Amino acid sequence: MSPLRTRFVQDMQLHGFSPQTQAAYVHAVRSLAKRCGKSPDLVSEEELRQYFLHLTLERKLARPTVTSALCGIKFFFQNTLQRNWRAFKLLRPITPVATGIVPSATGNKPNAGSKNTNNGSCPAAITC
Repeated sequence: MSPLRTRFVQDMQLHGFSPQTQAAYVHAVRSLAKRCGKSPDLVSEEELRQYFLHLTLERKLARPTVTSALCGIKFFFQNTLQRNWRAFKLLRPITPVATGIVPSATGNKPNAGSKNTNNGSCPAAITC
C-alpha cells in the first residue's frame, strides 16, 4: 500500500468510518486516479470537475453512487491532502425527476380504505 493510501485510510479510521465506507472511499479515489491516468494527489480541480461530468452524464450513474464517490473524493482532498477546492461546493449529483408514482407498502396497489377503485391497475397516487 502506498504511503498516500495508508494516510488516507488512517484519516478515515481517525474519523471512525466503517470498513465498508473506507473500502468505498478508496475505490472512489482509485477510480478517479485511473480515469485521469495519474496519482490522485496530482489531479487538478478541472480534472475533478470533468470526472464528475463523466460519472453523471456519460456513465449515467445513480445519484447515490455519485454521492458516495463525491464524499470519498472530497474527504481525500480536504482531509488527507488539505485542499479545500471551490469545485466541491459546485459538485452535486443531479436530483432525479419525480415520476408522480408513490409506492405503497403492498407495491403499487391502493392502500386499504382508499377511495381509488381501479382494482390495483394504476398506482394509488394516480387518479384513473
